[in-house]
Amino acid sequence: MADKKENPESEPNSHEPVKKSKKGLFLSGGMVLLVTVGYFGATMGVTSKKAIPRYEGPFVVPLSTETLNIDLAAPDSGTFLVMMLNAIFDAYSADELEGRLEDSLFLALLQDQLWTLASTKTEAMIQSKDSQDAFMAEIQAAIDPICFPVHIGDSDGPFGADSKSGIKPGDSTQNASLRGRYFDHRLYVDSVQKTIRLDEGEEVAFVGDEVDLPVTNAEGHFVFLNMTGLEPEFVGELQIGVKGRIRRVLHEKFNTQ
Repeated sequence: MADKKENPESEPNSHEPVKKSKKGLFLSGGMVLLVTVGYFGATMGVTSKKAIPRYEGPFVVPLSTETLNIDLAAPDSGTFLVMMLNAIFDAYSADELEGRLEDSLFLALLQDQLWTLASTKTEAMIQSKDSQDAFMAEIQAAIDPICFPVHIGDSDGPFGADSKSGIKPGDSTQNASLRGRYFDHRLYVDSVQKTIRLDEGEEVAFVGDEVDLPVTNAEGHFVFLNMTGLEPEFVGELQIGVKGRIRRVLHEKFNTQ
């Protein structure tokens, strides 16, 4: 029986390299491309949230440039409380308060409040450490709305108007109960429909001649607005709130004479 002749092409030569499938290469390359595209799509497609500014501090500033001499209440009339005070505060920047120390209106309001509070005290009411601490806390609560009043929109001062809407703080703005940070609150204005809303509070209708319009949010905090300069076509939202807070009031000088 004749032996079968082996076909030299029936088996691969063990010394020759095995050829890889081009189809497999294309699939692998395609998978890499898909993964790469997916990665960049995922990373580039995510919109980063804009960071909300927060208060910095604490900072410290004197509340008067000279010693205050305030006549005490009866029966101690003729006895003077001599004091110089410093305020420790947080704010978006130190300039929020330091920059206002040259403002004559601010200084007049601040000193009037200090005089009003101090002139109601007798010597016995401010002698002990506890009573002095309570008096400092009383001053802190009273001057906080003066030092950090409600700002509306892009106004360049606490009593100025927003340049886009024309709205500015109302006459009773120091009595506003909203003490939230400026970047945490919004005022929604529709000049065409004549409605306004603070945060998620109820819409308030207005005429446009109000100098002290109260507007309240869902938490019950309210502001007062002057609507007399309102732009008649303005529809949009504005930032609203305070730009700092008094942490504590300290006495640098505090004695009677």
